[in-house]
Amino acid sequence: MAQDLSWIDVMDSDDLWIGEMVAVESALGPLLMINIDGTVCAYENRCPHMGGRLSDGEFANGVIVCPNHRWEFCAHSGRGINPTGQQLNPHRVRIVGGRILVASGDS
Repeated sequence: MAQDLSWIDVMDSDDLWIGEMVAVESALGPLLMINIDGTVCAYENRCPHMGGRLSDGEFANGVIVCPNHRWEFCAHSGRGINPTGQQLNPHRVRIVGGRILVASGDS
């Protein structure tokens, strides 16, 4: 049986430019929003290693780099690049009427 999702409005789509990552506070907690060539991704704004805020790190060429120990993650999938075997906590995203919505109950 499919789980019912609630959608949380987190930001205006005009405030997240292509190639940019932004931290937002939401009803789901701190989120990291990323615009990869027009595709918006959302992750918990926390590195699985030591809980560092990913938004304080770097984002370039589709890679998120944690500021604490330089762990790297694929921005498209959240999978660990260095080291492998790690995963960011993703959330489904949709854009409706120029607003970015993130799914609740679906991490």
